[in-house]
Amino acid sequence: MGQEHTDIRERELTSGRSPAAVTVALLILLACIYALLETALKALGQEPLLAAPDTWWSRVSALPPEMEFAGQVAVGLCVMVFGLVLLAHGLRRGRRARHALACEDGVLIVDDQVLAAGLARRARAEAGVGRGQALVTVHRDRVEVQLSPTSGIPVNPASVVAGLEDELRTNLVTPLPQVFVRVAERGVIGQ
Repeated sequence: MGQEHTDIRERELTSGRSPAAVTVALLILLACIYALLETALKALGQEPLLAAPDTWWSRVSALPPEMEFAGQVAVGLCVMVFGLVLLAHGLRRGRRARHALACEDGVLIVDDQVLAAGLARRARAEAGVGRGQALVTVHRDRVEVQLSPTSGIPVNPASVVAGLEDELRTNLVTPLPQVFVRVAERGVIGQ
């Protein structure tokens, strides 16, 4: 697989962080609009909505002498952790709900919901249950299966796991997720 295919694969499997950036920008914009509104109300001689700009500045400038050292450290640590979370969120790439399938000639991407539908069909066949009795959820590194067996008919979870792992290997899903099967204790009326 060439560099171009690798770039395409990464672009299709990961997402940007523009929603987080837009959210932070909107919060800053709202704070600036509020400050502008309070300043305009003061300039027009009107009563402030919450507090006049002078009041805000005097409260902010008076904080350090009035607060104890432990309080200042706590506030500083909270602001630092918030900043680090925003920085980490902005620097690392997001992940789309997709998996890559091995393909020599190109890039083959499948949506996790499509993959889950195929795995649910295989899980129903392996467990011998009807529609609606197998719920499959695909995550990046794991596949979770919830089975509701037909009353009186036992389900072998090991055979379901083996069947799903075979299905994943046959479809050449990369990276190969781990399969977890949970069988409900109470059965349902057969379908």
